Amino acid sequence: MAMAILNSGCSKEDPKEYVLTWSDEFSGGTIDPNKWDKPEYNRRINDEGPDGWWLREDSYLDGDGNLVIRARKIENRNDDNDPYDYSTGAIRSKGKFQQQFGKFEIRCQLPDQVGWWVAFWLMSPSVGNVDNSGEDGTEIDIFEGFGWTDNLNFALHWDGYGDDHKSEGIQRNIDGISEGFHTFTLEWTENEYVFYVDSIEMWRTRAGGVSKVPAYVKVTGELWTVDWAISEDWANDPETAEYPDYFLVDYVRVYQLQ
Repeated sequence: MAMAILNSGCSKEDPKEYVLTWSDEFSGGTIDPNKWDKPEYNRRINDEGPDGWWLREDSYLDGDGNLVIRARKIENRNDDNDPYDYSTGAIRSKGKFQQQFGKFEIRCQLPDQVGWWVAFWLMSPSVGNVDNSGEDGTEIDIFEGFGWTDNLNFALHWDGYGDDHKSEGIQRNIDGISEGFHTFTLEWTENEYVFYVDSIEMWRTRAGGVSKVPAYVKVTGELWTVDWAISEDWANDPETAEYPDYFLVDYVRVYQLQ
């Protein structure tokens, strides 16, 4: 891969130079299997309503230089009595690429419809370690976005997902963020995480103690029909949506501080 140097531009007092280490411009005909895995399983189980699946067919390239993550209403896929289920797409660089520290960036257009949310995030395989610290593995949600509101969510999760789970996050409302393409960026150093939208700082934090281990990249759609997820505090009700709906990604780029 040809190397490129990028000036961060995020701090005039302390300009940073980054070297491109990994990227995907999504310019081919199919998703590159050397860069991405496409998981498929019942991602969001609900014993009292439709489930939300990750299906491989809901992640694909549109031929115009975009990754597409699609949300659909589908036939019920298991033995419960749901009238239907839902599916979304997901890709991840698990087992193919991971990096410790650096600049992680996506340019994308949020979906239109209610009922689901999309995310660009990093996952450390050791996030399940429990020691009251995120230094040995943290889920870093660079952003979570929606199709019906201008709210964005930024969050960190550590010490697993059970009784010891800990998290910290912040929500921002950005007028017009649901229109057109926007760039979402994380700068992750040994000392802090800094989150940006279109080069404007949103959140600076050391919550959990900054992770010191490599993480892989995830780009996902999420749909869960439990009460909190379909409330107006989060994704809203998918029953009112007109699916299919689409999350478009122009590129994903990862840099290392030079």
